[in-house]
Amino acid sequence: MLDSRLSEPLFKTTTVDRRVALRAWPLVQISHPGVSQEDWLSFAIATGRRLGKTGGVVAIEDSRGYIHAVFVWNVLRTVADRRAMRITDMIVAALPGRQLAETIVEAIHEMANQAGANSVLIEIGDRQLAPETLLSDGYEQFVLHCMRTTRGRIGDT
Repeated sequence: MLDSRLSEPLFKTTTVDRRVALRAWPLVQISHPGVSQEDWLSFAIATGRRLGKTGGVVAIEDSRGYIHAVFVWNVLRTVADRRAMRITDMIVAALPGRQLAETIVEAIHEMANQAGANSVLIEIGDRQLAPETLLSDGYEQFVLHCMRTTRGRIGDT
């Protein structure tokens, strides 16, 4: 008989609240050693509360509850009265394989579509663990597809 866990996705997306922020602390600490746990918790909770329905802090976790990525997202209006999703403060653990990068890109794609965003800007800082992760292993085209600006929503062809 097949193990039911084999059909479950390896990673899932979750909104960061205080409990999730505490679990994300080791990842944040490795990426930003100068940031205190108190500062991180304050930032994560305040950012989620401030952005509300137009944004928040998201974590990617595995089935054990370990956090492997975290980022902030928000949707803004552009000069042309379009909706643009902005991804900032991205921290990604260095893991082998492509599943984590694929999960991150798919989560961003889904959130952008749900928010009705016409474009996505992903800001990748210099202090993260693996900035090349999202652009490695053949995912360049997948990322570009997700970020393509069209007359409709992202991903429309």
